[in-house]
Amino acid sequence: MWALRHPAERAALPPLAGWTDARVVATLCAVAGVVAAAGVIPAAAAAVIAVGAVHGGMLAVALIWSGLPVARAAEPILLLTAARAGVAFHPLGALAYLVVPLWLAREARAGRLARLELGPPWPWGPVTVGALAGVGLALHLIACASRTLGYVVRVDASEVVPALAYDVGANVVSAELFFRGALLHHVWRRSSFALALASASVAAALRYCLDPFVATTELRVGAAVYMTMLAILNGVLCRWSGSLLPGLAAAAIFFACYRLLSNG
Repeated sequence: MWALRHPAERAALPPLAGWTDARVVATLCAVAGVVAAAGVIPAAAAAVIAVGAVHGGMLAVALIWSGLPVARAAEPILLLTAARAGVAFHPLGALAYLVVPLWLAREARAGRLARLELGPPWPWGPVTVGALAGVGLALHLIACASRTLGYVVRVDASEVVPALAYDVGANVVSAELFFRGALLHHVWRRSSFALALASASVAAALRYCLDPFVATTELRVGAAVYMTMLAILNGVLCRWSGSLLPGLAAAAIFFACYRLLSNG
């Protein structure tokens, strides 16, 4: 478990390893994201740029922090941008997002993502616990949304399949690797786990609350509550298991159930 290796890694790793490169990539992606959100370019192009800038940028920063060279860490930006461009031609083009987890799995098996708590041996027991925790949080969301806001569960494969591919291949992996894999561990190495968990959880909730696609007050309040709960859950799972996999399982299941909700 990472907690047992933590004291040794404080001395073994440079205090700001990869910080300069990560800061440059984060700045470039932030500028691209602002341009995409400003409405100065066609909406289709803005959507492609936004996915690459937001999800690709978070992944690239996390991967640079983990020790990957910049050129290699930037590959998910290209993969995500290409996948979003494919969606413009057909909704099932979203399946191309699934290339990203496969790319990450290859890097993890090679031992290049160990600093992000991804790599063998795979903790399948804690992954099961994470999956069950994700189911529990999702059921809570469904119950609250149906009773208080009148949402219903509806399965429309033409909408759900592309959304799930986006969540698994872009949304979940970028959030978990950036907020739990990089940010939480970066703060934890320099402070307490409680401060690290609070910092990563607040940052994760803000990411969804500031998302322009979360357009109503109702959705922003829900995002703030449930994203904070999911962030805390996954941070605790990461500390307990020494791996990001349980949190990835919890988040994937939570978002899969969220995609089944409909307000009409």
